Order: sequence, then C-alpha cells, then structure tokens
Amino acid sequence: MPFSFARKEKEVIERLLDLSRKTVEASTTLKEFFVCYFEDRCDGTQNYFSSIKRIEHEADELRRGIISEIYKGLFLPDMREVIHSLTEGVDKIVNKCESVSKIVDYQHPDVPDELKEKVIKQLECAVKAAESFVKAVEKLFDNLDEVQHYVIEVERFEHDEDVVEEELLRAIFGKDIPLAEKMQLKELVINIGDIVDRTEDASDILEVLLLKIAY
Repeated sequence: MPFSFARKEKEVIERLLDLSRKTVEASTTLKEFFVCYFEDRCDGTQNYFSSIKRIEHEADELRRGIISEIYKGLFLPDMREVIHSLTEGVDKIVNKCESVSKIVDYQHPDVPDELKEKVIKQLECAVKAAESFVKAVEKLFDNLDEVQHYVIEVERFEHDEDVVEEELLRAIFGKDIPLAEKMQLKELVINIGDIVDRTEDASDILEVLLLKIAY
C-alpha cells in the first residue's frame, strides 16, 4: 500500500514539488535566452541570464531546506536517503542550465546560422524532459500508476536529444572553421545535452523512490 504522510512530511513534499518545477523554469528560460542570443536585434540576453541565476539560487534554497527537514526525523530512513539523492539530482539539472548560460554570457560563441535550429531543438528536448519529470514527481504523491508513463517520456526525450546532439557534433567537425571554434561549439552542445542527461538521472532516482512508496 502507498505511504500516508504526516503533516510535516507533506510540507517537505510540497517543497520537493516546487524544487522539481525549477527544472522547467530554468530550461525554459535558457531556451528563451538562446532564442534571444541568436536574434541579432534582441537586447534582453542579460535579463534572461539574471533570471537563470535567480532560479538557480531559489533552487539551492529549496534544496537546503528539504535536506535540513528530512534529517530531523521525517520519513523512514531508506526513503530519507532517496529523497536526499533526488533533491541533489534535481539541483544538478538547474545548475547545468546555469553553467550553459555562463558559456554563452562569458564566451559569446559564434554559432553558425545553419546550426542554430538544431541547438534550439536540443533545448526543446530539455524543456520537454523537465516537464515530463515534473509530472512524474507530481504523480508520485498523487497517482502512482501514472509515474512510469512520465519516466518513459523522459527517456524518450533524452534519446531524441542524443540524436540531435550527434548530428550537431558531426556538422561542427565537418565545417571549415578553426579547431578552437569547433572545440568551443562542441563544449556548448555537450553541456546542453548534459541537462537532459541529468534529468534522466533524476528520473532514475525517482523510480527508486516509487518503489519505496509503493511497496
């Protein structure tokens, strides 16, 4: 039978839901940041960059609060460890979004026009994976039977991103540009891909928590 939760535990669960939603907020803002960056006339890149830093800070605060509460004796010990791991996993997704935004803000990489659409597709995969992950977290405490559906969706978006990432890397190293530029673009593409990889990692931890709650 599923667990029933005490009032204090329900409060932590709400914070965990809020933390998971930061992955959608961060990845969506990052995609908008790139759209603006790729548009020569857009002058709002610094606003997006500042927003991503704010989201990362808010996620950090939520993470610390959750960890502090669960080690005051909330939840069973085996669940406590998995919740801790899940919060760390979610935080890594948001942190990676911030890292990618820093690559753009600090390095100002010159992304060839013919590659921009695929980079945006990468980011769309990140947003969709985050949205499915959040739904999985919500269903974990609402309808256990639906969790696996959204976990599988995360895996599908991760696979879709892998395909786009490979196409981008092949295109980058097939271009007649200096090696330094190729390596810079490679770093950017791989780091965007890491956002989706980390979302899948968090989804894997969520599956473990599902087992703890369901049985």
